[in-house]
Amino acid sequence: MWDMPWTESEILIAERITEEMLKRGKGDYKVSFTIPINWVNAFDILTNLRLQEPFGIDGSDNPPEDRGEQGHYYYIESISYDFMRQKMSIVAVDLQFLLRQIMIVAHCGDVAETWAAAGDSDRMFAYVGSCATDSFADGTSLKKVAPCSICE
Repeated sequence: MWDMPWTESEILIAERITEEMLKRGKGDYKVSFTIPINWVNAFDILTNLRLQEPFGIDGSDNPPEDRGEQGHYYYIESISYDFMRQKMSIVAVDLQFLLRQIMIVAHCGDVAETWAAAGDSDRMFAYVGSCATDSFADGTSLKKVAPCSICE
């Protein structure tokens, strides 16, 4: 399915395939929007942004009042410019899947206390899960720093 001619390492190939499967597991969420051309210096192809849209894409099972994009992270996939109409169109792709895979240690009180209470923007931070099930309470896979003696 994925051609990786640059490596023969089974470990690296497995890591990349896992990353791609995680990325595509909930679909490739994209948003597109048009803004005035005077924003031309504010965005480029390397810009990551947070979208605040109460009626935006939400693949969760949250109740309707909790759905929508609430500071969800995206990376810009493409920008097209229409100088005649003085507008620019941006297509951005969901970046939240990647942020869930990294782990950042936070100060106590800066994030939600439990994984279940944590929103998407909190879930990039470190949380304690179950070594027995290798997952959090909702079944999401754990983030691991290194094998620990407790789990083995």
